[in-house]
This record gives sequence, C-alpha cells and structure tokens, in this order.
Amino acid sequence: MARPAPAAERVLGILDLLVTRPTERFTLSELVRLTGMSLGSAHAVLTVLEDAGYVTRQQRPKFYSLGPALVVAGVVALEHHPAIEFGRRQLEGLASTLGVEAVLTARTRNDIIFVARHGQHSARFPDVREGERVPFVPPFGTIFLAWSKDEEIEDWLRRAGEMSEEVSTRFKRALDRVRENGVLVTVDSDTQRSVGERLYSLATDPSKTELRKDVEKLQSTLRGMEYFAFETDAEDVVQVGMIAAPIFDSQSNVTAAITVYGLESPMNLSECFQMADRVRQAALQATRESRGRPPKDRLASR
Repeated sequence: MARPAPAAERVLGILDLLVTRPTERFTLSELVRLTGMSLGSAHAVLTVLEDAGYVTRQQRPKFYSLGPALVVAGVVALEHHPAIEFGRRQLEGLASTLGVEAVLTARTRNDIIFVARHGQHSARFPDVREGERVPFVPPFGTIFLAWSKDEEIEDWLRRAGEMSEEVSTRFKRALDRVRENGVLVTVDSDTQRSVGERLYSLATDPSKTELRKDVEKLQSTLRGMEYFAFETDAEDVVQVGMIAAPIFDSQSNVTAAITVYGLESPMNLSECFQMADRVRQAALQATRESRGRPPKDRLASR
C-alpha cells in the first residue's frame, strides 16, 4: 500500500473543509485551527491552490473560499459520473413524497461521501453535510458491497480488524439479503445516531482526533448490535434508521446510492419494505436514465 503524502493530505484537508461548509469564508488563522496545520504549511498550500484557481482569496478582509477551477472540475466529473446527476434528480420527489431527508452517496477507496441532499431534516437524526465522509468500514458500506466480488467483500471485512467467524458470517448474510431485496434497511439506535453526530462535528472541525477515535469505537459497537432490519422478527415494530438502494453503472457496479433518513413512525418489516420499494424504484430510475445496467441476478421488480 502506498504511503500517504503529507502535502497531498494537507491540500485535501483544506478542500474538504471548504466543500462541507460552502456558505462560510475562512481566514488563514481559522483554517490553521480547523485543520491542525502549522501556519507555514497552511499558507504554502493556500498559495498553490489560489494560484491554480482552486481557492479564492478575498482581499479585505482576507477570507478564503472555493475557486472557479473547481466549478470546471465538477462539471467534468459529472460527465464521467452520470449516475450522480440522475440520482440527484430523484431526491426531491422522494423527500417530498415520503416526508424524509433524501441523500445521495458515492464510494471512494476509504470513505462513503455525501454528494447531494434534499428534504426537511428530522430533529431525531443527525444532520449531514454535502462533502461529509463516513469511513468505509463495516457495517457502513453494505449497499456498495452486496454485488461485489468475494475478494472485495473480504477486504471490506478486514477493515474492521479482528472479527469473529460468527460476526463475519452475519455480515455476509446481510450482503446476501441486500442483494436479494435490492435495498438496505437498518434499525435506528442511539449508537448509530452518535456516529452521525460525531461525523458531522468532524466535518466542522476535522483536526479533532478524539472524534475519529469515537467513530471507530462506535462502529465497533454497531457491529455487535442488531443493525439490519431483516434480523428482526417479521411482526416486530422497529424504528427505521435508514433505507438505501443502489444505482448501477454501465458495468453493473454500484456507483452511487440513494438513502433516506427521518422516518418518524415505527413500522413492521413488511411496512419497511413497502417503503423501501419506493427508494429502490427511484434508484432503478436513476440507473436507467444514466444508462446503467443492474446485474442479471437482480430483478427489476420484486
């Protein structure tokens, strides 16, 4: 595995901060405090980014914000990732029809990143920011792995560190169920909400290492809890944490996912999947419009 490049990480730290707080402007000293960089390093990085047009500096007072070069980068990126554009178009209808917050996520090598959101935020659930990242570590990432090869799944499981055979088998069974149903439905919990709260705080102040450690501990706790809705009895009434459905690219790989949060009323498993079918259909529509192809073993309708 390639070693991280500190200079590149400093660049990404500044850009991620500006992306997740798009309505704000920051002074040099604020960026130093929020990223944990030294004054010299932050100034050097910002100078390079400003010269290239990736950040803009307002002269009086001296505030930094995203620059015009990133507009071009975003437009080109959407051309290469049409599922994101068509997935975004599905969010408003879902949010309005279901009365939820709908978000679009995409996977990177190490994270799941929120790329778009729509709808009224529920006070019961942590808020999310566009650009916010979730570590791609079990149980998070299930919707992206259900149609993957065995070696990719094993690599994902290893990210969790030591894991008993029982827990490993449980996650593989969860992946099978997601693939069979075409959706992921999770059970809400205080632990899951705590993860969201800390990730939101990290997007605001990414230099806090204790928050990252808290996320790792909470993810470990979640792995031992009832997390997947299918693990409950069919007639049990549960509070849904989230419902997620995949958007496939032209190679039948999961390239993005539509997820809804904020379902206020508890429901049984049958009701969960009736609701989930709407999310699944929205993701299928985005797949079709972006000329993606669901895998052959995945039926277009249940």
